[in-house]
Amino acid sequence: MRISAKGRYALAAGYQLARMPRQITLLDVLSAVELSLIEPTEETVLEKAPEIEEAMRLAAFKKINDTLKNVMENITLEDLVTEAQKHKTDSGYMYYI
Repeated sequence: MRISAKGRYALAAGYQLARMPRQITLLDVLSAVELSLIEPTEETVLEKAPEIEEAMRLAAFKKINDTLKNVMENITLEDLVTEAQKHKTDSGYMYYI
């Protein structure tokens, strides 16, 4: 899912989101700026020890990645704002992506 913004970026003004904060998940945001949640192992591991690479991919990285995705799919920008408001000391919020 893509995050789209309306208008143009302006210094200190930011972007206006094209969807409501409750419709944008943490996974949406991170997927828009990161290629992968978990960094792949170095090429040398695959070349010199493919069985270790496969074991790490299946036993560790896939499980970690799936768990992170599941958690992040259930946290929205609205959730983050609500949590931030509990600690708010001044007025006004900007969604920094």
